[in-house]
Amino acid sequence: MNTIERPTRSSEPSATSPNLLNEAVRFLQVVRRKLATLIVCTILGGIIGSAWYVTATRKYESSSEIMVLKTEGNVLEGSNQSNQRSIQDIMPTYQKVLMSDRVLIGAISRLPTAHRGDLKGIPKSRWPAELKKNLSVSSTRLTNLISVRYVSKNPKTAKFVVDAIVGSYVEYMREIHKGNAKESLALLNQEKAKIESSLREKEAELLTLQRESGILFQGGDRSTHLIIEQTMTLNDALSEAQKKTLECRALLTSVEYALETGTDIQPFLQQVAGDISREFILRDLGIGANDAYTVAKREDELLMDKAELENRLQIYGPKHPQVKQLQERIRQTQQWLDGRAEVVSESMRDAREQKLAPKLLEMAKQRLYQASAHEAAIREEFEAVNRQALNLNGQIAQIDIVEMALKRSRAYYDFVLEQMKKIDIGADSGLTISVPSPAKVILGAVAPKISTTVFLCTFLGVIAGLGVIYVGDVLDDRFRSPDELQAQLGLAILAMIREMEPLDGDALDGIVTFARPDSLESESFRTLRSSITFSTANTQRLVMTSTEPGDGKTTTLANLAVAFAQAKKKTLLIDADLRRPGMTQLLDLKGPRGLSQILRDSKPVAESCLENIFNLGIENLDVMPSGPRPANPSELLASERFNDIIAWAESNYEQILIDAPPVLAVTDPAIIGRLVDGAVVVIRPDKNRRKLVLRAVESFRGSGVQVVGIVANHIATSSGSEYGYGYGYGYGYGHDEKPEVDDMMEDHGNDMDGDETREQIRLAA
Repeated sequence: MNTIERPTRSSEPSATSPNLLNEAVRFLQVVRRKLATLIVCTILGGIIGSAWYVTATRKYESSSEIMVLKTEGNVLEGSNQSNQRSIQDIMPTYQKVLMSDRVLIGAISRLPTAHRGDLKGIPKSRWPAELKKNLSVSSTRLTNLISVRYVSKNPKTAKFVVDAIVGSYVEYMREIHKGNAKESLALLNQEKAKIESSLREKEAELLTLQRESGILFQGGDRSTHLIIEQTMTLNDALSEAQKKTLECRALLTSVEYALETGTDIQPFLQQVAGDISREFILRDLGIGANDAYTVAKREDELLMDKAELENRLQIYGPKHPQVKQLQERIRQTQQWLDGRAEVVSESMRDAREQKLAPKLLEMAKQRLYQASAHEAAIREEFEAVNRQALNLNGQIAQIDIVEMALKRSRAYYDFVLEQMKKIDIGADSGLTISVPSPAKVILGAVAPKISTTVFLCTFLGVIAGLGVIYVGDVLDDRFRSPDELQAQLGLAILAMIREMEPLDGDALDGIVTFARPDSLESESFRTLRSSITFSTANTQRLVMTSTEPGDGKTTTLANLAVAFAQAKKKTLLIDADLRRPGMTQLLDLKGPRGLSQILRDSKPVAESCLENIFNLGIENLDVMPSGPRPANPSELLASERFNDIIAWAESNYEQILIDAPPVLAVTDPAIIGRLVDGAVVVIRPDKNRRKLVLRAVESFRGSGVQVVGIVANHIATSSGSEYGYGYGYGYGYGHDEKPEVDDMMEDHGNDMDGDETREQIRLAA
């Protein structure tokens, strides 16, 4: 009889496979068993931390605040409100300047010798770097305040260092901005000299024309020509264009000077780009106006989430999904806000040299070019109209033109004088730097802190303890308990078989369930039989294998076969280990007859099977030995004839048990497993490594073989065994009594088929 190979079963769900969660649970169980190690490591960490706290050098801190304001602007600057906003935008630049070597060197020169203890024994070339190690500079968002903090071994030294750094910084900033004002004033002085020279020339020309014309100029209206009026209009436009060109030239000069000296260029962005273009540029650099709105919005969301979390905690527990979700969202929002200031600061620092400076210089040049081109166009048109007016009105028109030019030059001259008055070098071009919170001597040490020390020592002690436990667990790579074995494999433990002494005798006399049916050892195999019988899956055809040789799978299967036969269930035991036939050797059935002979025989399967099956004298138990050892066992087991053997056995026996080689050694168990209902894996927890067992089970699942369960074999009977084998043995019956379920199977085994028997026994139990 032929049967069709059963379809390949899909692998088990990932939830039942060993994963990180199962590994974490297993490790927690290990920690629980070795809690003493964790406690000892924590105590040692506390002792070490206490010794360090007592001997550690105390450190003291002093701090001060610097306020930077923009009060009055000059010819190159916009409104006061725009100046304050631009200062807030470049506060990270001011902070970086405060920690620059130029400022720190100036601070060291101001520092008294008695308070240079932190620099003792350090080369002078490294003094600025040493100060920087203990110096911290920060600023509060949306303010013009810079906080300066310094940590030292001496509280007075900390105060003197802060004062020296603040003084050096204020002096340096004033020098920078004073240099900008001097440059602008020099440019205006040059322009003033040119205008004065032009005024003298135009006044002399006007006097000459008036004398030559002989016309008396009196008050009252006087008729003029359209060309003259056009000349007057162009003259006014030319005056405005000249002013614009001067402003653009002065702006370009200041920007170039700022770039050469490395000073701040943010104040010129407003003048060059305007409000709208400035926002586009800043947005291109990643720090646009919408950034503040986004930050404020995220802060509001953070406050609302915190309030919602408090309300939820009053209603639900801390492990409720909604509470965890709110906590995760609060953590992500807080992380984003904490990192935003650094992102903006880094964007400004990178963008200054790479993007902003070249773009600002190019825009300033473009403005000057446009203003100059506009002035040249107006001048060209003015000169053309001027020539027409001269030809039309003669000397009168020429006099009018000269008067207009003289008036324009005088107005421009007054404008330059007014701008020169606004530039106050002593006031640092409108930049005001003050110190609202001077440094003070604080006698309380800031380090080491006892709370931080306790936390770190406890944390490191726990980490060290967990590390020791983990290393020990890795070195002892075995399953420590049935729960761990079942949880990691995701399989049921069908039975636990204790370590047994070998029996004297051959063949059946060496099988416990036959030689000593009333012993405690036999009960474990009846438990295995009951677990298989009551399994929800179909278990008529089973293959038994192990992780590696020596795990006891052959002995376990022989005892299980006898247990099934004792339950009045017609059983066929097949030795399919064609390489090292342990079952055949155990039952003393070596010879030319067996499975390999059937696989190579040309007779019909039924006839050949009957010729190669033995009965050892036990009712309901037949054995098919392995037969002669073939050269190609895997090919024989994968043939269609082996499939026919299984089909013939299925139609003649209630229970079919197949002994297969270890699953990690060869592919034979996977080949057999695809033809039967399932596989049972025998494991020796005292011998098998965890990784090998996991790999064995996963190899079955990957091949589409259903694993019915596992059998824990060779369990120690000592009281120290973590598997607790002795629980339940000897409960409720003596040597002459048998388990209730086994009695029921014996009573009903002859009258019922497999499914009916199992169902009625289950109901009765």
